[in-house]
Order: sequence, then structure tokens, then C-alpha cells
Amino acid sequence: QEGRAGWCCPGASRHKFAYTARGRLRLRAGLPIVECNSHCGCGGDCPNRVVQRGAPGGLRLCIFRTADGRGWGVRTLRSIRPNCFVMEYVGEIITTEEAERRGQEYDRQGATYLFDLDYVEDVYTVDAARYGNISHFVNHSCEPNLQVFNVFIENLDPRLPRIALFSARHIRAGEELTFDYRGHVDPVDAESSRMDSNFGLASGGAPGGSPRARGRIECKCGAGTCRKFLF
Repeated sequence: QEGRAGWCCPGASRHKFAYTARGRLRLRAGLPIVECNSHCGCGGDCPNRVVQRGAPGGLRLCIFRTADGRGWGVRTLRSIRPNCFVMEYVGEIITTEEAERRGQEYDRQGATYLFDLDYVEDVYTVDAARYGNISHFVNHSCEPNLQVFNVFIENLDPRLPRIALFSARHIRAGEELTFDYRGHVDPVDAESSRMDSNFGLASGGAPGGSPRARGRIECKCGAGTCRKFLF
């Protein structure tokens, strides 16, 4: 497909193809993923169509109750190779103004699911309180095994990326899945005993982040290089 770059969205938008022939991610963290779509000249079997196909069929994930006060978490029942698509963070897309309003309401309830879409500017937020998937339950770690990427498929608006989580390394069967909340989310109820997300409002301390910041929140990830505080 590389030779037909002009036929496909990555070539047309001057971005590199994100995947190998087997669908493994080959971009470094921070770069956008531009997948082929209905406007491309390639077919549905193009290797540059990964996130749009949904979670891999061989993936087996489960929600479990953590034993160290971090609420619920997600673990994989099968090993996952490096640079593989694992899941998409999904929800209702709302404006930052609406996120501010809902955030105040969620604060009173003690839990929220807001994830700022701030690839180029802080305009929209994903709210997974009413609509979502297993990604709600993925906990934070300062040494995560998942990496967040911004993905563009049918929509190339830089303010509205899709959020995909890829394996940052080989992940063993039975291992908990984690990603780094810093710059993405600000958890408010990490010790909740209810089966809800441990996510909160996006951090105001990160570049391009939301101004909805709180006080310092203790990190309980247990990593050797733990920063001790999430924000």
C-alpha cells in the first residue's frame, strides 16, 4: 500500500502510514494516526485500517476488583504483542462548556468520565458517563503498558480525534492494563467501591489541558518510578 500513498488518506494528508503489513503500530508516541477511509482508493483489507475494525477478535479482557484500593481495573486473559490496538476510549462528544457544567454535577456524585480531546485545541470532550465501553475501568500507572494515540478516519478535523489505546510493550496474560492519566484525565474517585470509571476531569497542568484542575491527587500505581502524585 505504500506505493499507492496518493490513493489513501495518509498520503493525501502527508502523514506516514501508521501500521506494518500485519497491522502493528509503527509510529512513535505523539504522532497522529491517519487511517484509510471511504474516500481512499484501497479496499477493506488495507493494512492501514485497524482502529475502525474494532477490537481484535483474539483479545480477551475482563474487569476485576483491585486489591489495593484502586477500585475496578481491567486485565487481559491472553498475552498481547507490542504495538497492537487494544481498545478505543468512546463516549458522548460534548463541548468543553458542557463538560464544565457536567463536571460540577459529577463532582457532587463523586465520579466522572470526562476525557478532553485536545490534540490541537481544547474544544471538545468525550463523556463516557452514559455511553462507553470497558476502557472506563482502565487504571493509571506511571509505568503504563498502554499508550494513547489520536486517530483520524472518516473525520479529519484535528479538534475531533478518536482516542485509541495501543500496547506499549509485550503484555503478559493476566496482567492489568494501564495507561498514564497525566495530560489525559484527572481521576477523582480512585478508591470507589462502586463499579464505575476511575476517571475524572482533565488536568489543567498539562499543555492544552482543561482548566478544571483540582488539588494534588495521590498516585497508588505502585510502579518503581511512581511520581507519587497524579497531578
